[in-house]
Amino acid sequence: MAAVLAATGLAVVGCSSSSDSSAPAAAGSTPPAAQTVETKVTIGSVAGNVRRPFRKNFARHRPHLEKQVGAAVDTWLDGGFVGVEYPRDAFPTAFAAFTSTAKHDARRQQRLLTNWRWRHDIDGVTTKQRTVVLDVLAPRGRPAVVTARVHLVFTTTGDVRKRVSVAGRLFLAQDRHGDWRIFGYDVAKGAK
Repeated sequence: MAAVLAATGLAVVGCSSSSDSSAPAAAGSTPPAAQTVETKVTIGSVAGNVRRPFRKNFARHRPHLEKQVGAAVDTWLDGGFVGVEYPRDAFPTAFAAFTSTAKHDARRQQRLLTNWRWRHDIDGVTTKQRTVVLDVLAPRGRPAVVTARVHLVFTTTGDVRKRVSVAGRLFLAQDRHGDWRIFGYDVAKGAK
């Protein structure tokens, strides 16, 4: 099962998006004891005018970019899959880092974008892998838009025992407050 969403009205090289005024949560609440795997965030490709003077400019932004985009992605991963206690009725923080348009669409696709299907049938999850690779559009060395390639693997415990893989791309841009927000996604989830 896969879903694709791209918010309209966002310039590819612009820094604005239609978003809520609330900033994304850092990484959700304190995860349960079983949560031991931290997200490994790395930079993949960088496109834009990154000739010599601009490489130095991008290097200056890199740590902040990895931290802030990683936190936005973690808000989704923790709030929707591995950072919450089970059983549960809802995933209220899963889409905190989404723009209002993306959040509206994501809530309609909770079965794909959270553990909605098994929320009452599992009593916990164990994270096996969490990686995020950032592909960055950085005109003049300044990050403008990011595609985060996400791969999450976890196992469930309880009445339903599954090995679940969530993989795909999240599309992010900064809002007017400078927070990185998810404005679109292309995600697949599988379990065996």
